[in-house]
Amino acid sequence: MWNNTWPHIHDNIAEKLRREARAKYRTLDRKLERLNQKQWTNRKEPFTFYPRVVNNSSIPFTRCETTLLQKGLKYNLHAKSKNRIQILALEAETAISLLPSNERDVYRKLVADQIDTLNRTNPTQNTQPEKTIR
Repeated sequence: MWNNTWPHIHDNIAEKLRREARAKYRTLDRKLERLNQKQWTNRKEPFTFYPRVVNNSSIPFTRCETTLLQKGLKYNLHAKSKNRIQILALEAETAISLLPSNERDVYRKLVADQIDTLNRTNPTQNTQPEKTIR
């Protein structure tokens, strides 16, 4: 009896699977068709990119200045940090500690003179401080 019923059950299951698959693929085809139509019907003229830098002042920029400004805010000129001297001194001391012990004092004096010179001359003191993003 099983030998006679199994082929009918198998055919019935296979037919149901074919119907379900056909319905699923029809739905997917319709979705793809709608997406395609939306993309092509909403397509407009190519987007126009405007120049990043527009000089509204009467001051002419050099080519180098314009190139720097075209790079964007990532290359923003900003004030030096308030603790830059301490950071520089610590980095220098770390590098000096790797030297032989008989040369360290000489290099400490050279670095101290350079740091003092940097501290006295601050060419970017009138620039805006860099804003931190939280």
